[in-house]
Amino acid sequence: MSASCILDNITFDVHVDAEVDSDVLLIDSYYYQQLCRQNIYAENFTDKLVIDSFSDVMWAMEQILFMSFDKRLAIFLLDEITRNQSESIELTHEQIAKYIGSAREVVSRMLKYFAQEGIVELSRGGVKVIDKKKLKQLIL
Repeated sequence: MSASCILDNITFDVHVDAEVDSDVLLIDSYYYQQLCRQNIYAENFTDKLVIDSFSDVMWAMEQILFMSFDKRLAIFLLDEITRNQSESIELTHEQIAKYIGSAREVVSRMLKYFAQEGIVELSRGGVKVIDKKKLKQLIL
């Protein structure tokens, strides 16, 4: 999305889902490009955003291409419980799938397997990690 706003030759449709109430400021790309040409700080800020976004995309692609799904899901779950400072993750299987770039059915099957192995407990609209040690072993 950042690239389409900054680079003239890249255009594509963008769909954004706001998960919480948000204020959005929409700036026409022509005027933003003018600002960047006249202000080196705006240009540096923009370059950093693009580089960070590109890095995130490359990291996600590397995970999708070279890491097994169980490891990707384990990393996601561990990151979420660390970020939320809670063993419970209040996300649906659909939301988890969206975050890690997979299908809901695949996420549901793997979470069911994790539950059978005693790693997580599943509930409607959430997942509770009950054995972090086993989850961490999946990553190794």
